[in-house]
Amino acid sequence: MRLFKDEERLSPEYVPSKLPHREKEFSILKSFFSSLINGKTQYSVRAVITGSVGTGKTSLAKLCGQEVELEARKNRRIVHYIHINCRINRSLYSVLRRLSEVINAPVPKRGFSDEEVMHSLLKYLSRSNTYVILGLDEAEVLFSEEGAEPFYFLSRIGEETEAPGRLSIIVILRDPEVLDRLDAQTRSSLLGTAVHLSEYSYEQLLDIIRYRADEAFYPDVLAEETLEFLADVSAERGDARYAIDLLWRSGKFAEADNSEKITPEHVRRAIASVYPTIRRENLSYLSRDEALILLACAKTLSSNRAYTTSAEIFDIYKLVCEEKGAVPKGYTRFWETLQKLQDLGFLSIRVRSEGSRGGRKSHISLPGIPASLLEAELSKAINASNKS
Repeated sequence: MRLFKDEERLSPEYVPSKLPHREKEFSILKSFFSSLINGKTQYSVRAVITGSVGTGKTSLAKLCGQEVELEARKNRRIVHYIHINCRINRSLYSVLRRLSEVINAPVPKRGFSDEEVMHSLLKYLSRSNTYVILGLDEAEVLFSEEGAEPFYFLSRIGEETEAPGRLSIIVILRDPEVLDRLDAQTRSSLLGTAVHLSEYSYEQLLDIIRYRADEAFYPDVLAEETLEFLADVSAERGDARYAIDLLWRSGKFAEADNSEKITPEHVRRAIASVYPTIRRENLSYLSRDEALILLACAKTLSSNRAYTTSAEIFDIYKLVCEEKGAVPKGYTRFWETLQKLQDLGFLSIRVRSEGSRGGRKSHISLPGIPASLLEAELSKAINASNKS
């Protein structure tokens, strides 16, 4: 059974044609580069994108660059967006060398200063009537390696009279505090065109996951409950990159199982493969009653469900106690133990509204370990303790 329609759509390098919930920021960023599109004025644009991991900084910069390239071409202007990761190119010289290689500019190879390389680069752009937007991703690495000097140097590009407006920059930062360590003049030249991306909410992540799933998978591969579960576990970080990676990994686990669908159990296996939050030795520290309640939760969810309720777990818990020869606790103590298990990171409790008449209900999930594996490990541990 084929699940993936286009696996590449979940690749970290893929830039989607639209960015859900980043429309406003995209419009603002693109407006900064309107002069490159219409050609009415010639000056270097200096923009900044800030935001934590997985908020869409890289995709926003790349999509904006692609759009500016396309619209400028309609106006018979040559604009190239060049994206460079400063974690790979960790010095200004390395950045300039990489830029020259991408656009095939003949610049000095060795023994020349940053200023001389930049001068040759700008002369080439002027001769070829070309404009470049340079995207500096993870620019804080450049700051940690060479301090504020590269930012000052790049912010002064517009003062080159030989090639005004030929090179513009987008500085992409995870840590906006880097800007506070620049000199006042450089900081003011960048902050005037800054775009900040906040972390995604649960609802926004659900929209993003649904959109990327539609691009990557065949219809009906993912049930709505599974999509909601993916959004749920990703919402703790507000990280779309993590959500998309989980989506891809879940698909690969389902593919390996020859499954016709991606189930919540595949998602749990994906989560455990990315960052195993629960280890076998952690289970040995649970009290007998904690282990019995967690086992009941695992049994309830082992049938490829994403969520269960406290009432369902309590019913199964009483059956598990009978099977294991234990006396079940009352509901109040049971609920307190569920909350403690959440504090310990074994399960997640989300209280959601069931509509105007349905009131509020607790949705309980296992975000860090496959239910089938947890059930097997706990059953083994409880049976061993019964024999001892």
